Amino acid sequence: MSVLKLLPLALLFFTVPSSAGTLTLDEAEKAMLASNPQAAAARLDLEASKARFTAARAGFYPAFSAVASYSRSGTRGIPAGDAYSYGVNGTQSLFSPSLPAAVRTAKAAVRTAEAAYDREASGLRYQLKSSFADIINARETISLSEETLKRRAENLDLIRLKYQAGRENKAALLETEAALKTSEWEHEKYKTNLRLLERKLNRLLGRPALSPVPDLRLPAPPEPPEDLASFSPVLENHYSLRSARAALESAGYSVDSAKGARLPQAAATGSYAWNGTAWPYSLNTWSLGASLSLPLFSGGRLSSDLSAAESAKLSAGAALKNASDEVYLNAEDAFLSWREARSYMDVAKSSLDAAEARAWLVRKQYLAGQTSYFEWRNVEEQFISWQNQYLAAGRALEVSHAAFIQAIGE
Repeated sequence: MSVLKLLPLALLFFTVPSSAGTLTLDEAEKAMLASNPQAAAARLDLEASKARFTAARAGFYPAFSAVASYSRSGTRGIPAGDAYSYGVNGTQSLFSPSLPAAVRTAKAAVRTAEAAYDREASGLRYQLKSSFADIINARETISLSEETLKRRAENLDLIRLKYQAGRENKAALLETEAALKTSEWEHEKYKTNLRLLERKLNRLLGRPALSPVPDLRLPAPPEPPEDLASFSPVLENHYSLRSARAALESAGYSVDSAKGARLPQAAATGSYAWNGTAWPYSLNTWSLGASLSLPLFSGGRLSSDLSAAESAKLSAGAALKNASDEVYLNAEDAFLSWREARSYMDVAKSSLDAAEARAWLVRKQYLAGQTSYFEWRNVEEQFISWQNQYLAAGRALEVSHAAFIQAIGE
């Protein structure tokens, strides 16, 4: 197979247009986030945290409840009598230091859940893009394997004719036959691997495992910049840092809540009720009042709670520092791997060009009797190897870029 034929196969990794029967990465991502059970679980966790935040804010508003009771009682020798009571009770918090802290803690929990959803979505996007790259690579490897089979079959016919003419030894014939059988075995292995990769993609998309997978297209990875500095704003918004910041804020609110537990709490109450022995005619009663409570002795519980909350805050601060270091180190590692993969594409292309030129030359020399079978065989193997390495380099570039995008939190 010539480089001119092989090059379009590798460029299938970097094709954007979508056509009928073709699945693009954007289309697959939308379907995955809508149907994947992991994404659904993270989304539901986020909705639950928002509901808890709404419930926590309700503590600022008055609470009303309807009450009703009925009883029938009597004494021996005296007719039994009925008793009715129904009415409305109301309560309004006037001063409660722990209430604002609880609301802010619930808000921090929402930010934590948002970061958790983004983490899950980022991981799924990486898996999806890697799956795309793997399937495209597997399909093109099968196409290349078919070309290799054809090439090895032609080589076997050539060696058989030379052997029958007494111009080649039996070892060369047997070795060429073994190479063809090996390629046939590898071809079947490639097809099995493709089936497994398609099943993995279907699972990501929330589809039945045996659903047919259409043609896939990936956008071209951009050229990596010279350094990581341009991605600093994105890294500051990394889901790991947002989660660690929310944990630190929540720990701070826990300290406020523990301090507030030592302060007095006040609330206003009111009720209006009807009660009596006849229905619905009865007397009405009402009441208005206020309550104030101040803890005097708790056996050291309040002090211990405050100490624990302050220690948890210090721990959350250390965790934020560690998360920041880890995010930047992981991003830099992924960035360098991306640049390395892009550079290797040039190496693989140059090596493939050289291997093709040499294979063409040595084949001509072998047919003319100017070189040995073993030299020709080695050059053929090198050419086939570089064809596969060039395809693998295209996949590695896509995966390394996907890993970098995940590392910066997108």
